[in-house]
Amino acid sequence: MGFGDEMTAETPPDLDVIIVGAGMAGLAAAAALTDAGLRVRVFERENLPGGRIRSDSVNGFTIDRGFQVYLTAYPRSGQLLDLAALDLRRFEPGAMIWTGEGFTTVRDPLRRPRAIRESIRSSAGSLLDKVRVLALRASVTQPTLEALFQRRETTTADALRRRGFSVTFQRRFLRPYLAGIFLERDLQTSSRMFEFVFRMFGQGDGAVPAAGMSAIPAQLAGRLPAGTLETGIEVVEVSTDDPGVTLADGRRLLTRCVVLAGASPLADRLSGRSEDSREWRAATSLSYDAPRSPVGEGILVLNGTGKGLVNHLVCMSDVAPPYAPPGRALLSVTVIGESPLDDEALDQACRAELGDWFDPKTVSEWRLLRVDRIREALPADARMTATPDTPEVTPGVFLAGDYLAMPSIEGAISSGLAAARAAAKRLGFEAAVPDLPAGRPSFERRFTVGASVTNVAAFHEGADALARLQPPFSGARFLRVDPLGEGSITDFEIGPGPLRIGWTAQHRDVRPGRGFTDVMARGPMRSWIHRHEYRSTGPAKTEVSDQIWFQHPHGPRGILTRLLFNPLFLGVLFRFRANATRRAIHSPPRL
Repeated sequence: MGFGDEMTAETPPDLDVIIVGAGMAGLAAAAALTDAGLRVRVFERENLPGGRIRSDSVNGFTIDRGFQVYLTAYPRSGQLLDLAALDLRRFEPGAMIWTGEGFTTVRDPLRRPRAIRESIRSSAGSLLDKVRVLALRASVTQPTLEALFQRRETTTADALRRRGFSVTFQRRFLRPYLAGIFLERDLQTSSRMFEFVFRMFGQGDGAVPAAGMSAIPAQLAGRLPAGTLETGIEVVEVSTDDPGVTLADGRRLLTRCVVLAGASPLADRLSGRSEDSREWRAATSLSYDAPRSPVGEGILVLNGTGKGLVNHLVCMSDVAPPYAPPGRALLSVTVIGESPLDDEALDQACRAELGDWFDPKTVSEWRLLRVDRIREALPADARMTATPDTPEVTPGVFLAGDYLAMPSIEGAISSGLAAARAAAKRLGFEAAVPDLPAGRPSFERRFTVGASVTNVAAFHEGADALARLQPPFSGARFLRVDPLGEGSITDFEIGPGPLRIGWTAQHRDVRPGRGFTDVMARGPMRSWIHRHEYRSTGPAKTEVSDQIWFQHPHGPRGILTRLLFNPLFLGVLFRFRANATRRAIHSPPRL
């Protein structure tokens, strides 16, 4: 029976999972489940995937639906997306601030050391404020992401006060900077979100794809097998008996699981929640065509006066030149909330303010391209967690969306992957979607082998693989090696005589032909999780990737493990393993 044929309650389902909604959560779930070989179909009522992430072409300009930025340090998003293919264009780390009397600039001194003097002398705040920023950065980047989200929760406003930032520094920099992210001026957003965002900016950059933000969901949609995604089709009902959906065109489709991705009336109704009780943050964005950039660089320009409509401005074509036609500039102006003014009055009010920032004659030359009023820009009631739960509102029907995690692309993708794991587990494919830590790997290495993925997998899943991947100086001795499978054990010792270290690894998330995870059950580290995967990148060509999340113990033992297991040593070890893999399957060694 074909997918589009009429189905009855007695018809066996010919789909494993139906996903309702092709926002980032739905696309992430679909990518993970189709990668696992499950039969998946995604329905999206809009004509394009992406949910709240949209870009349009207007008179040759690429205009995102509201000011949106991708943070390159997003851990799970970075693992799922091909960031190189997105051709990310990065913002200058820092901000230019309008004080009411002129502009002052602050930049990240760790990434822009030449700008240290400029930042120290900036009137945005005192020297002590800037020292406190560095202390804040250290405090949010050192712990694991899971530990960060276990800290005592308060509001962002309270967290800023507790950290001792001056009123001036808050008004001129921190409040407008964070208001542009949280879309609320009072900074009642959870301190966990504040610390998470600060961590991301400390570990990476803000960026946009050269083709616009919609390139991100488009890339995920492009990964799905042909026919998986159907747009312009609304799901009007989800069965609470046998999992299935009813489409607006009258079709009734049965499946083994349903994922309701994103906040929607269907999700609210099934979870017993009133649609009116959901809270959203709104934003208004004005896009202008200008003959030239008034800024001159790809940096955020903040309103540091604490007054007025405009929260911030950015010249998008300074960040990403393809956003504007040659010889023109694209300006994006953000107003927090939903403005009651009509487009013409709002345009005039913003121009009046910006005429104080820049030359009024320059501002008068700008041509309004579009006003975007985004009533549902961010969920205001998100759960603020890096490890989202997946509510199963009725047997086989799961929820996903950034409101179950944190309001961001990362939150949506994290929730989508969690829903994919829950659905795969219900279907008996628990290992199909690996359960990995939320943060970035402590170490990562990729290499290519000139052989089929079948041959590469056969080598790595063989009983003697780990022994053949050990360099001669390791002194490895194997005490127990189980055949690779869920829960299998490898027990071994490494190191010279009196300094021998015992290590017991337990395997999980084993997907024959695709990869596995080994977790240290006994050994010198505080924790160690190693994900090993292989995927075909062409005829007789395979990419092997290793990602390791580890923590050193405290005290003297931690000093020893830092000497033995550090990025330099691991780099040497995995370089050896790359060549050992190539030799083992008769592929020419190359780095």
